[in-house]
Amino acid sequence: MNNYEIQAENAKKLFLEYDQEKIIQKLRLRYDGDYLYLPFLDLQYRIHRRTAAVERREGNGPYEDGGSFNEVLTIFDALCWSREGVALSGEWVSTAALGNQVHGSSAFQGYQAEAARMDPDRLPAVLEAMGGVRMPRGEPGYRLLAFPFLPVYFQFWRADEEFPAQINLFWDKNTTEFIHYETVYYLSGFLLERILTLLDRGGKQHTERENYHGFTDTARRD
Repeated sequence: MNNYEIQAENAKKLFLEYDQEKIIQKLRLRYDGDYLYLPFLDLQYRIHRRTAAVERREGNGPYEDGGSFNEVLTIFDALCWSREGVALSGEWVSTAALGNQVHGSSAFQGYQAEAARMDPDRLPAVLEAMGGVRMPRGEPGYRLLAFPFLPVYFQFWRADEEFPAQINLFWDKNTTEFIHYETVYYLSGFLLERILTLLDRGGKQHTERENYHGFTDTARRD
């Protein structure tokens, strides 16, 4: 078992020690005798109340394993860490400003690598499919809900003659009252991964449509 798996298992064990009724009330979660239910971005998750197993579903599809490191650590931190009575401030701040930490630069470099893979012309459709609301800054910029109680402001800036494409993420000033500062990086990683997954999926579908129409046109010419 590697270090990531150990951290994920420890997060699950910690969750099972918490009073789940308090978690349900604090975060206003849907639940039944077996599971707690939690939306995360555009996906639906359920957490088994006795084993802490995490499953996710997309749309009306079946529940499947949702156990990636970024998902598990973010979900359990939000469930266990978020403080009673915490509220959003309404003020956006940068990732680095949340914790005033020096290691923000490494995440910045990672964002640029992800930005280079994103098609800005197709981003609006993907972000709106994720429930995003258009914001005034960015090319494009959208407000997304990581969880129903925690927003994130995604800004994409197109490449130009002087600068490469860039992604900026902004958070409510009180975000670290909901999740630890370190967890912001796990959440960011999963957010970008999810956007790229949907962009790639849309790109493949577009290519398949082009290939299909190209084939039928050729058949008619013949």
